[in-house]
This record gives sequence, structure tokens and C-alpha cells, in this order.
Amino acid sequence: MTRALWLLLLLMPVPALRAELQLWLVGATTDPETWSPVPGFKQTPLSNGSTLDVNTISPFRENDILDLRFELRKVGSGSEDISGLAVNGMQNPCGQSGWINGTAFQWMKNQQMPPGLLGSGGKYVFEVRFLPPKPQCYGAYLTVANLVFTLRGSATGRTTMFEIDTLGQRQLINGSPSDFGNIRQGESYTKGYRIVNSTGAPVVIAPPVLQGETASWSLVEAPESDRTVPKDGLYEFKVEFRPARTGLVSATLTVDGRAIRLVGNGLAGLAPDFRLLPSAMDVDSASQADARIELVSPAAQAVSGTLSLVFEGDVGGMPDDTRIQFIATGSRSIGFRVPAGATRAQFANSSNESALFQTGASAGKIRLVATLGQWEHSAQLSIRSDAPKLVSGSLARTPGTLTVLVDGFDNTRSASLATFYFFDAGGEQIGSASGVEALVSDVFGAFFRASTTGGLFSMRAAFPVQGDVNAIQSVQVALKNKLGISQRVTAR
Repeated sequence: MTRALWLLLLLMPVPALRAELQLWLVGATTDPETWSPVPGFKQTPLSNGSTLDVNTISPFRENDILDLRFELRKVGSGSEDISGLAVNGMQNPCGQSGWINGTAFQWMKNQQMPPGLLGSGGKYVFEVRFLPPKPQCYGAYLTVANLVFTLRGSATGRTTMFEIDTLGQRQLINGSPSDFGNIRQGESYTKGYRIVNSTGAPVVIAPPVLQGETASWSLVEAPESDRTVPKDGLYEFKVEFRPARTGLVSATLTVDGRAIRLVGNGLAGLAPDFRLLPSAMDVDSASQADARIELVSPAAQAVSGTLSLVFEGDVGGMPDDTRIQFIATGSRSIGFRVPAGATRAQFANSSNESALFQTGASAGKIRLVATLGQWEHSAQLSIRSDAPKLVSGSLARTPGTLTVLVDGFDNTRSASLATFYFFDAGGEQIGSASGVEALVSDVFGAFFRASTTGGLFSMRAAFPVQGDVNAIQSVQVALKNKLGISQRVTAR
């Protein structure tokens, strides 16, 4: 009988192996936007009935966020119904007195719902968020099929942070913006920040940290090491915004578990006032002068402007003298730039700190006008009126004709009388001691009224000669205008 029973047991069918589900914790982050893993995180399998304490992953304060990523894996043959996957909160899991009803573990809604049956080798990934609204202990059951897991975590009280400025005091939370408004380059705006320890126990606060465009932001009166703040104590520091560029400038202030978004708008700075400094107030024709520009205080940022000149001749009805212009540009306008931190202007995209200009060949006034930002200054120079200036002379000889060539300028444009003195090879004057005079007012007047080069001229006078033209070795020439007679120039 015993032998038959044994054989009967051997012949009974073996029950099929039950399908198996495994749950793995495969990810954890406190930054849902970037999903950067919690430092030191490692994937972990969870056994049925086990407890996951999220405080082993990261410490928490009220309203901190931890997103947990789980992966449900089907191993073995067959399939498993996972449609009942759920997260259900527990009531006062730690037996705290004064526990406030609420839940901290939440099924993330923006994810694919369970597919129902999970086949052999299949995987289903889902997320659960831990967001403790109060400084207390929280728990929840994570259930699927016949598996039950306990999720547990607690949060401590959080300090309270405020920004303080001319508008008063405003509370900040993690992720809050702190707007510094519109600030001009060269100027700054400072805000104060205060952290109040309202947790009921001492807390240790690490020094604040700035990240981002730190060239425009700086900490002021901030602790440089960890500081223990007693119950109801204060932790204070300031941040200064001094824009290094125009446009929106941002940074992140990280302190006491909060990331505060600092933002400010940099505006172009107001240029300092300046002085326009001509090298002289009275100048001669056919010469050069210059002008410099100096700021009354160093430029907070590079600034640029324009220096221009306007000429007004003393003689009415005459064309402009186009040779009165800046040498570097060949025009009556020149740009300048003052580097950040400097006071002296540099002209025409060079390192030259003076703008050189020609004074032309006309008497009159030059008005220099400089503009920089909201500022404009001018200076007036006088070009002295004078007797004609004869610069050079030469002779051209042909049989029976001697031609005298003279170059010079008359800045009054009033030449009226030319006088020629002839000399032989021995230096003796030929003819009258008073020379040969020629009325030239009509000729010069017509020439000057058509010329755009001011009082510049080239005079050509031809004289008939009886006998040997080579006997005349040289000719001295003088020219008279309304102010006097020029010095003689010798033509050979």
C-alpha cells in the first residue's frame, strides 16, 4: 500500500511555477526639470514587504521635491496583471502627536498608465513624487498584484527667506525670482536677503553661492563659512547687481537649499561729461591744429562719440574752403572712443588721443562740436587774417617772353596789386626801382569766387622781352591785399 501511494505521488502533475514580478528603484532626482541624479545614487532591487526610506537618499525639508523612478520587471514565464498598481497614503505612520492629515507620496500623473498584463521579460517604468507639505513623517503603500512595499520619509521644518529692498520685504521660496530691475552700466543696485530660523531648532547654513553671469553679480557682507543659526535667529547677506553688459543678465543664488533666480536688465550707461580742448584758439592759415577730448571721470564702459567742425569764412559770397578738414578722415567729422576705465578719447579707430585738422587758406572761424551721449560741447577757433603769403616762384623763358610763376595764398581773398622786380645776373635791378605793377583784383576776384580751395592760387604772368631774355636772371614778386603787402618771393 505504501509503495502504491508513493508511485501515485510520482505520477501526479507538477504545479506550474508562479509568474514573478520584481521591483527596482532605478532613479532619483531632486531636480525634475533636468532629472540630474541624486549624488551617489545606485539602482536598488526592492523585496516584497520591504520599506524604502527616502531619507537614506537625501535629507528633506518641507516642500522639497524628490522624484523616484521605479521599474517593474516580469521574470519567468507567463504574464502578470499589473493594472492594480497603486500608491496609497498611510495615516500618521510614525505615531506623531499633532500629526496633520496629508499625503506626501504621489503617483505622477503625466506618465503612461499600467498596460494591464505584463508579459515575460516585460518592463514598466513609473514615477512617484515625494513632496512633504509639512515638517512631519509620511508613509504610503506601493502595491501591485500580490506585492506590497512601504514608502516612508520625513521632512524637517524649513527656514523662511525674504528679500529686502526699497519696496519692502517679500518672501522667497525655492525657484523664486528676485528682480533687480533696470540698472545702467556704471551704476549698481543692492538687495538684502534675510533667512529666519523658524524651525524650532538650531540650523547650520552654508555660505551662499552665485552661479551664472557672475561678472555682473557679487555677494556683499556674506558669511564665508558655515554658520549655526539659533532658533528664531537671523542669517543675512546682500547681493549687488552691477551690469557688465546691456540686456537681461541672470544668475542663480543658492543658499539654504533654495535656488533663487536673480535677474536684472543692464542699460547703456550715461557717459560722463567731458571737456573739449583745442590746441589753440587762434591759428594761422596753411597750418595744422588739433583737439583733444577728456572725460571728467573714468568711463564705466566704453563710450563713443563724434567730433565735427564747421567753417565760416570772413569774406561773404565766397565758396567754402574744402581743405579745412580732419586729416585722418579727409572730412569734417571724426569718430572717437573712450575705453572703459579711461578718460582720454582715441580718434578714428586708432590710439591717437588728438584729432589733427588742417586750417586751409581762408580767414574765418572754425567751430568744433563734440557729442557724447547726452552731452554736447563746442569751441570756436579764429583763423587770423593776414597779408598774402608767397611760397615759391619760378621762371620760364621762351624767345621774346619771360613767364613768371608764383604759388601762394591770400586768406582774405582780396589780392589787388602785384609788383615785379627784375634783376640781371649781377644782381642789379633792371628798370624802375619801383618795379612793374599790375592790377590783379578782377582776375583774382573771379578766380577766388570759383575756387573751393580758399585763398590758394598759382599766378602766371608773361612779359614780352626785347633782346636776350636770358639776361634777366631773376624776378622778385610782391602781392598786396586789403591788409598789406606780402614779403617778396624770388623766381629764378
